[in-house]
This record gives sequence, structure tokens and C-alpha cells, in this order.
Amino acid sequence: MGLKLIHVGLGGHGRGVARNIVVPSADFSFAGLVDKNPEALREAGEEFAVANANRYTDHELAFSELEADAVLIEAFSPAHYEIAKSALEQGFHVLIEKPFVLHLEEAKELVALAKANDRQIMINQNYRFNATVLTLKQALLQQPLGKPLFVESHFFCNHIGRAYQLALENYILLEMTVHHVDMIRFLLDTEITSVSGKTWNEPDSGYLGDPHVQAVYETNLGVPVFYLSSLIVQGIADPWEGVWRIQCEQGTIHLDDLGEGYGVYTVNAEKVITKLPLIPNKHEGIHGTLAEFAEAIRENRAPQPSGLDNLQTLAALFATADSSRLKRHVAIEDYFRN
Repeated sequence: MGLKLIHVGLGGHGRGVARNIVVPSADFSFAGLVDKNPEALREAGEEFAVANANRYTDHELAFSELEADAVLIEAFSPAHYEIAKSALEQGFHVLIEKPFVLHLEEAKELVALAKANDRQIMINQNYRFNATVLTLKQALLQQPLGKPLFVESHFFCNHIGRAYQLALENYILLEMTVHHVDMIRFLLDTEITSVSGKTWNEPDSGYLGDPHVQAVYETNLGVPVFYLSSLIVQGIADPWEGVWRIQCEQGTIHLDDLGEGYGVYTVNAEKVITKLPLIPNKHEGIHGTLAEFAEAIRENRAPQPSGLDNLQTLAALFATADSSRLKRHVAIEDYFRN
């Protein structure tokens, strides 16, 4: 049976998700649309054939009047907490575009609210559903070159954000690095235990928050991850998943372009380079997120990644910022003390 979805946020990105992800979905159809901008709402309603009576500029009113199974939040990140809290209080399952929220205590509150109301809350960490990332994870599980010893990852781009993004204190961490920190946890099947990090800015970057970050993430596997990223570099940009080198006992595993296009490669001790075939993936990227969300609702189980799971990713991000500010090593467990 199909699930009914209230889609909140129909700006450029949100409308693209509606058009390219929700409309083709075999699991969901629109119960209603919500956007504060009446013109954006009208255009989306006409494009997706949603009746005028099911279009709202007020999410509270939409949640109180519409019959639906779930809410998809594609509004800008400063509004995530308010909208998600309202949706959970009204009894809807919730799928939120990353970042979950902008403050860890808000995330903890929403996770507790979802549990109290027996609702599922999922964060769109959609790189987990990319064929490149799944292939890299399989290579790490199979250990063709022995156990991993350490990891190096970087992500560089020249990205001018929207006005609210330029003003966010931790934009690079919460909306870019969030993907790569989640990948660390997913790929290594581990938790980050501590961070030593630094963020910094340039005089004319246009960003209020720091657009550069470097960090060392220690994990409970004993495998450190060395990470570097920037939003304002000139020259060659990296793919969204970033560039990864996993040093193993008998060679390296890479997510990179080592001569045959971006993908997953192994390099053995004799320096023989092998590109691995990508794992067939029925639902790529956010298509996979939406399919997993639907399956979790139907099976009454936690989706991956759930809001609870994402607390660990958020804590690592805030620890990176705090490490830079305090100029010291920061333990993740400090964010979960009662």
C-alpha cells in the first residue's frame, strides 16, 4: 500500500527532490505541499497536480488538517527543529534533509520525542546509498589487502552558499563535512571517539563561519582518519563523496580517479592498480534514502541512519568546532554525559 507524504520546502533544492525523487517513488505520493512562499507553492502544486486545498503556507495547519503517514522536510536548516517537532507531535514519521538540526540538544529532544510517540525519524545521509560508497564499504569488509591502518580523506570545492548558509556559524561542518563524517562511521562500522580539529576563515571569503576544516578523528577501531576540506578553493573540485585513501596492511584502497574514472580502486604491494566494479544499486542516493524510509515505516523499525544514529555524527561535528575554539583534543563522550 502506498504511503502519503507531506512535503515541506519547495525552494530550488526541495522542488528538485519532489520532482526527481518523490514523484518517481513507488512508495510515496503527495498528501500535501507546504512552503512559506505562495508563488513557489502555486508552481509546485501545479507541476505535481496537488489540489489547491492541499497546499499550505503554514506547516502547523497542514499537519493538523492533512491525513498522511510521513513528513519530508526540505526547508532550510534553521527551520528543521521547529518543523520536525511539530510533525512528531502530530504523529507523523519524519525524514529530514541533512543537517538534522543546528544544535545537538535539539536533536536529542527530537529523538526522545520520536521514541515517545513511536514514530521513526530518519536523516538524509544519502551518500550511504551511493554505489561508490557501497563498493568501498564492501572492499573494506572483504579486506583484500589486510586490515585498515589509517584513512586520509579530503573534499575541496568552490561553493558560494545561499544567504542563510553564508551566515551559519558551522556551515562547512553541518552541511558538507556532515556527509564525510557519516561516511567514516558507515565505512569503518565504527564510532568516532575523539577529535582534534581546526577551522579557519579568509578575510574575503563571504562566509561568517569558517569555510576551511582539518581534523583527526580517532575511532574505537584504533584507525585514525585524517580529514581536510574547503568550500573556497580554486582549481579542480572533488566529487561530492570526496577523495579517500585507506592504508591497509598490504596496500591501499581508494575512492578516487586512478586513471579509469572516479571509482573504487585497490593498489597492492607491487603497485598493481585494480578498479573494482560498482555494486549494482537499485536505489541510488536519495532514492535509496526514501526507499529505506518507507521500508522502515512498514516494518516498524529504525531506519538507517535514524535520528538516534545521527546523534553520533552531529556530536563529532560539534566536537570539531569545539576543538578548534578550545585549541585542544575533545572526547565525543563529553556530549552524552547526563
